[in-house]
Amino acid sequence: MSNLYFAYGSNLNIEDLKRYEKRKNIEQSESFVNSTKILDGIFFLPDYELQFPVYSQTREGGVLDVAPNKGHSVAGKLFEVVNWKLLDRKEGSPNFYKKIPITVIDENGKTIDAVTYVVNSDKEQKYQKPHENYVKVVSEGYKDFGILEKYPWAHENLVYASENKQRQMIDRVFVYGTLREGHCRENSMNEISLGSKSEKITAKMYNIGEFPAITLEKGEVSGEIHQIKNEHTSLQTLDNIEGFYGYQNSSLYYRILINSSQGICWTYVWNGETNSYPVIKSGNWNDV
Repeated sequence: MSNLYFAYGSNLNIEDLKRYEKRKNIEQSESFVNSTKILDGIFFLPDYELQFPVYSQTREGGVLDVAPNKGHSVAGKLFEVVNWKLLDRKEGSPNFYKKIPITVIDENGKTIDAVTYVVNSDKEQKYQKPHENYVKVVSEGYKDFGILEKYPWAHENLVYASENKQRQMIDRVFVYGTLREGHCRENSMNEISLGSKSEKITAKMYNIGEFPAITLEKGEVSGEIHQIKNEHTSLQTLDNIEGFYGYQNSSLYYRILINSSQGICWTYVWNGETNSYPVIKSGNWNDV
């Protein structure tokens, strides 16, 4: 199991963690706060969304959970955990929350194996309205770690979840090969696209044969950013085309998140070796 913990709720608020430890009379030498390294940067849990499915007496209202939802993403931080027992105790694991393995994406598009906590299915209920103080605690964590300023959509989704409103999916996709205008899968892209703009991203392009692939290396790749229909099936169509079945070795490509001039968006990177394939130096599939 990874020693990296993805925090998405009240544990983003370090002062709230300290208050918890004080209430529980946890010694400084045993403190989770003191023993845990917080990794730099912001991280994203892809294809999940925030929800409030369970009531907490301590918080006097609903508390956060994450649930699978294709195309959505949850922002948070990674903690390098030394003592899981301390964190398990706070999360009421394994009875209230349980640990699950996940894959998160950093701000440069790199995938990282981690662990997070989700509510046990036998504890889940319908939407439970959270107390305003709990939402404030989480919001302060978003602010302290720069999530609120850099990715305001993530905080908006926290507010939407607290009000039981529909969350926003990441509805932009960068394409650079056969899905581009004038190429063989253009029609598939047009069926789910609401419009596109030319874009360049930092990556390296390889000629795989009948299609290109990109990796997160130094270089420049030309393509299009499409805003896609806010539907589960939009990304499913692209996942099928790109051979993405999850963050595992059987996937031909990984679907990741990257920053662009149009904001954060999805793209697909090659999940394999590239040593035997020629580099497309221009980074433009139209030049091949």
